[in-house]
Amino acid sequence: MLVHGPHPSGGGRVDGSGTRERILAVALDLFVEQGYEETSLRQIAELVGVTKAALYYHFRSKDEILLTLHEPVHELMRNAMARLEDPASGGGMWMTFLDWLIDQVAAHSRLLLMYQRNATALGEVHRKDHRGPELEPEQLFLSKLRDPALSLDDRVRMAGSLAVIVAGAALAMQPGARTVDPAELASVLRVAVRDLMRAGPPPPAPSAPPPPA
Repeated sequence: MLVHGPHPSGGGRVDGSGTRERILAVALDLFVEQGYEETSLRQIAELVGVTKAALYYHFRSKDEILLTLHEPVHELMRNAMARLEDPASGGGMWMTFLDWLIDQVAAHSRLLLMYQRNATALGEVHRKDHRGPELEPEQLFLSKLRDPALSLDDRVRMAGSLAVIVAGAALAMQPGARTVDPAELASVLRVAVRDLMRAGPPPPAPSAPPPPA
């Protein structure tokens, strides 16, 4: 169920970045819960509490809203690709990579769920916008899993660890589920991944800084 009501400013008044962020938040909820194709600009404007004209002040189209929402996920994929292409990421560095990925997925889990549910629409928007093909998450990891130095057991566990992270985060952020704290989600994912990888316990959370004297 949507949690956003009309924007307090009401009417068509444009109030800068606050309205822009409100548009993105409402659009994210709608794209996750009912899908990009089923969401109209009029519906977004009504839930934000602005006119369509005010919405157009911030975004030229629904496509632009989708691409803006997707940019953090796209950046995450680019960073993951760079880390996996780093020669130092092999061997024991895999758990370091997974810890980084868990933090990123936990922080962006709602956006990743939107990506999963609207991947086809996002690909079409990329083509219409004359952008390059969208990076598929699976493509980021295939080269690592094909490494001939890895045993079949290693490959299965590495593939499984990625599935646990992606599927676990998506399940935790399902519409209607209770709100999940990103730190709690990251902690649960770390334990599950380490069980699968037969690794040691996750590192302790950083201690709070001492109170000022």
